[in-house]
Amino acid sequence: MNDYRIARIKQAVKFFQPLIFTVMIFTGCLAHAQNGTYELKNSNGSYGLISVVKKQNHITAEIFAWWNTPSAQTGSYYGQGILINNHTLLKSSENDPDCGVSLALNDHAITAKFENCTTDHLPEDFNGTYRKISEATAGDYIVMADKSFFYSRPDGKSKQKSYVVKGNTVSFNLDGGAKGNWVFVHYRNTKDKDTAGYVKLTDLEKL
Repeated sequence: MNDYRIARIKQAVKFFQPLIFTVMIFTGCLAHAQNGTYELKNSNGSYGLISVVKKQNHITAEIFAWWNTPSAQTGSYYGQGILINNHTLLKSSENDPDCGVSLALNDHAITAKFENCTTDHLPEDFNGTYRKISEATAGDYIVMADKSFFYSRPDGKSKQKSYVVKGNTVSFNLDGGAKGNWVFVHYRNTKDKDTAGYVKLTDLEKL
């Protein structure tokens, strides 16, 4: 290969390198953006939450529905699926096998559809577009801050006396909720006493 062709190749690489880097950054950010908790609010006061973790083309999802009824009826689902063209049909070993749950993932929204899921208390009322409300995903977290206080509300103005310390493990369940940098967690100490409240997500790291 002559010097002229080598020089042209180096010039082309230099020209396209920023573009390739930008695409890689954008793709990584998009994949990260899809992880989190999404919410659907209905006009009757009921709501649904979906926690999604995306690893390459593999999806793990937890779903919680609150009916806003006197009986305090709720629904739940846990499943996994393979993402094809931003769509997946979840499979579950815990829920009714006839319950079909399909998800379509976008950057900051998920479109969910439930079919034959009344046994799991997920009727078609909870079909629709879920908007992202937090980067948090359901599961256990380890406390990374030296001290992280509990709050009654996700607003930073209702600090409680109780707190967790670095190394403690807390759990985020969808029935507690999340909002932005605030996540409702439970902590059980060595005496089996449970403490719950909102803490800052930036104080935690997912296990």
